[in-house]
Amino acid sequence: MVLQQKQSAFVRTDSSGVALDITLDQRPRSEALNSANATIKAMGSEARRPIPPSALVQFGNWLDWPDWFKAGTALPPGTGLPERISVAEDLTILANIVDYGKEAFLLSRFVSELKMPGTRLVAPALYNAPNLKEALILTKRACELSTPYIKLNLEEEDKFFTVQIESIVESGVLLDFLSTSYMCMLHRFISFVLPNPIDQLTIELGLAKNANLSLFLKKLNGIKKFDCPHFAVKGQSDWLYIHNSYADPAFWNFAVERVGLIERNREQFDVVERIRLAIRVAIESENRVPRLKQIAAAENVSERTLVRNLSSKGISFQKILEEERRMKASELIGNRSVSLSEIASCLGFSDLSSFGRSFKQWYGMTPGQARYWRESFDDGSACAPSDG
Repeated sequence: MVLQQKQSAFVRTDSSGVALDITLDQRPRSEALNSANATIKAMGSEARRPIPPSALVQFGNWLDWPDWFKAGTALPPGTGLPERISVAEDLTILANIVDYGKEAFLLSRFVSELKMPGTRLVAPALYNAPNLKEALILTKRACELSTPYIKLNLEEEDKFFTVQIESIVESGVLLDFLSTSYMCMLHRFISFVLPNPIDQLTIELGLAKNANLSLFLKKLNGIKKFDCPHFAVKGQSDWLYIHNSYADPAFWNFAVERVGLIERNREQFDVVERIRLAIRVAIESENRVPRLKQIAAAENVSERTLVRNLSSKGISFQKILEEERRMKASELIGNRSVSLSEIASCLGFSDLSSFGRSFKQWYGMTPGQARYWRESFDDGSACAPSDG
C-alpha cells in the first residue's frame, strides 16, 4: 500500500500492472532544488529540526496545493501542512515553488494581502511592537527559530541603521526568492509603524533591475537600488525609536515571552521532535514504525542513553510512538480508500485485532465505529452500528 505520492507523476497500468502511459508534471528546472539540497547537506543534522511552516501554508492555499508542491518530501500529498515540518522539507517546498516559476506570483500576493503571511504569533506581534527597533530585534530572533538558514543582522551606525540578510543558501534563484520575501516583510511592517518616512527607506536588492522578481518591487514605496551585492534595508536611526501608536503592550509582552520560551526550550525538546518526525516519516513513506534501536542509531547514541535522555524530559520512546500512531490513525480512519487492515499494517500492528484493541483504548470505540461516525458527520447521517 502506498499512502503517499513521493513524486509528481501519475502512472496508468493495465490489470497485470504493466505501465501503459505516464503523465509527469515535468519539473521545468532544478536550479533551486540543487541549491536546497546543497544547503540541506551543509546543515547536517540541523536540517532535521522541526520548524513551523510559516508562510508555506498560505502559499499552498494561493497555489491551490498543486501536486508538485510537496514533491521530494515525506509529507502526504493534498491540502495543508502539519504544525511542524523539517528544515529540509521547508527548503524543498520553497525550491519547488521557484523551479515551477511561481515565486513572482506569490510575492505579488504577499505584498498585496491585508494579512501578512507568517507564524500565528510573530507576524501579528510585529504590528504591536513599541517601536521599530524592538520589532526588528524580535524579527531577528524569530527568523533564527523558523528559518535557521537565514539570518538578519541589525546594525546601527552614526545616523543610519541597516538590516542585512545573510544566508548559508548559495547565491542563485532560491536565495533571491528567500531574500526578496524578507525584504517584502520588512517593508510591510516598517511602513505600518512608520507610514510617513517610508518614502525615504532605502531598499538594496541583489537583483537586476529587469529581473522577474524586480518588476513588482518597483511599486513599493522607498528608494530601490538594484544589482547590489546583498539584500538590505536602510533608514535613519531616529526611526528606530519612534513610538508605535498602534502597539498593544499586553500582546507584545506575551509575544516576547513566548518567543523567549521557545528559545529556551528548543534544545531541550529537539530530540523529542526529531523522534516524532522520524516516526511520522516512517509511517507515511515506508508504512512502518521505527524501532528504538533504529532511532538511537540515527541519533548516534546507544539505546540506553536515548532512553535516559527521554526519561529526563519526562517522556518515553513508547509514549512518543503511541501518540504518533494515535494521530495518524485518526487521520486515516476517515479515508475509505485505505482499508482498516492497511491502516493496522501501516501503524506497525501485527494484525487487525491488536490495532482494534489499541484504537478502542485511544478513542473509546472500534475502528469500524469511528469510520462510520466520521462518514455520518460528513454526510449528515445519524445512526451508528453497534460494533466495529
